[in-house]
Amino acid sequence: MARMAKAQFFLVTPPKLTDAQLIACATAASQSGNCASVLVDERVFAETVSALQAANLAVIIRDCEPRLVHHLKADGMQISRSEPVKALRANFKNESLGVFAATSRHIGMEAAEAGADYIAFAQKSQAAGEPIIAWWQEFFEVPVVAYDPVDVADLVTLLPQKPDFIRPSDAMWESPARAAEIIAALQAKIT
Repeated sequence: MARMAKAQFFLVTPPKLTDAQLIACATAASQSGNCASVLVDERVFAETVSALQAANLAVIIRDCEPRLVHHLKADGMQISRSEPVKALRANFKNESLGVFAATSRHIGMEAAEAGADYIAFAQKSQAAGEPIIAWWQEFFEVPVVAYDPVDVADLVTLLPQKPDFIRPSDAMWESPARAAEIIAALQAKIT
């Protein structure tokens, strides 16, 4: 993933969302703002992956068997640890490989060095000190995802840190209308 001039949206699906609701809300979001990708769990169907891709979203599967990414023709995989990045990178020539590092700078650095395409940080969970997104942007070229859900009020402190990707509020999954409303409000502040 290349670094963007302005942040894009990184949609993260909650558990127990029906495929129909996932597609409807993600499509509404994509039509309302600059949405780059959607993170789904491994129970997703090939038809759902295809429908999300038709909405101009890269489909990333969370912590799955790597073969599933190829089987579903998804765009990539996100893992919650850094150890297997190098081995996975060998299997994913054209797919994205992301790592959720929580608040661990060490995990983020190891994953980036091993070939991760993006690092996701839980920016609101950091206890004290320098904002983790700003720190990452100062030292690394690998794109960063602000993984904790944000609303418009959060952008005041988040945007100056220059995240490449922002996760919108999980309220966006309530309905397509809510998804459109949330993304449009966030997009207005980013643009």
